[in-house]
Amino acid sequence: MQRLQERFGVRELTATAQGRFHVAHQEVGESLDDWSDRALKMAKVAFRDLPYAYAAEQAVTKFCHG
Repeated sequence: MQRLQERFGVRELTATAQGRFHVAHQEVGESLDDWSDRALKMAKVAFRDLPYAYAAEQAVTKFCHG
């Protein structure tokens, strides 16, 4: 299913995903586990054309600042 979704699913523009990622922050009442998961998911989408290590690094930075 994941491969089909990647191939045929609706894809957000990279610039739009990066913009959403950069303005994201931890929501009131959101646990640290949920915030870290959400930051990583957003980073993987925002930086999908770059190596995973870069997306993970950006997610860690966002998590720490956010």
